[in-house]
Amino acid sequence: MFLNLKIYIKKVMLPKELKPKSLFNLIRLGKDNDGGYLICKHSLEEASCLVSFGIDDDFSFEEDFKDKNNIEVLAFDRSVNNRFFLKKTFFSLLKLNITHFYKNLINHLKFKKFFDGKNNFFFRKRIGKGGTITAPYISIEEIIKLTKKNSQIFFKIDIEGSEYRILDDLVKNSKMISGIAIEFHTCDINMERIIKFIKNIDLTLVHIHANNWGGYGINDIPVSLELSFSRKPLLISNELYFPHQLDQKNNAKINNIELKFSNY
Repeated sequence: MFLNLKIYIKKVMLPKELKPKSLFNLIRLGKDNDGGYLICKHSLEEASCLVSFGIDDDFSFEEDFKDKNNIEVLAFDRSVNNRFFLKKTFFSLLKLNITHFYKNLINHLKFKKFFDGKNNFFFRKRIGKGGTITAPYISIEEIIKLTKKNSQIFFKIDIEGSEYRILDDLVKNSKMISGIAIEFHTCDINMERIIKFIKNIDLTLVHIHANNWGGYGINDIPVSLELSFSRKPLLISNELYFPHQLDQKNNAKINNIELKFSNY
């Protein structure tokens, strides 16, 4: 059984378009394991605004970004409000898990302190128009209008499949983007859309990492892939290796997903 698992892991093969051309100067932002992303250091330094789609209860990436570049932060997540945090805190208490109770309580207070409405803003809005969902929606164009004039925006995107609804808008407004960290979902059935985005966006693909929480889909393609892009990436070497030394397994308890790329 374990032998078969090892063989299965080695079968992962991605299209060549998903392989960065070189090794770039990357840094890791966010907490350990799930929630952290590798991005180009220059993209962070060039950004004058951070726009984050998908927060849940983890804003460690936003905190790290802010710590290294004290700029305006605009975050969007339809599912997060006071009730969201109170529910987490209540269930921890109900289960008599005092550690999680205090952890959730403190995290809620930190969230309210960070998104204070002065320089860090949180919007309970949905990203990605379409379908029958009638929740409040905001477009990329409207978000850009909320930023300071002539901003260079860094986008962090993890919106559980709705990323496909905004890819064309990102391409359309790419001149205003310093960098992107985006998690693609259901990659095995959306590979053509991902490749199209890589080809059309006026940015360089600088990093790729498979989220091992998602496992494998059709043709052994990882279900979830984290990609990072930069407008002016700083080259370190033409020798590329995977995983990057700063990469971490999203789920620390299971095997990492080994990435290989086709030559055609």
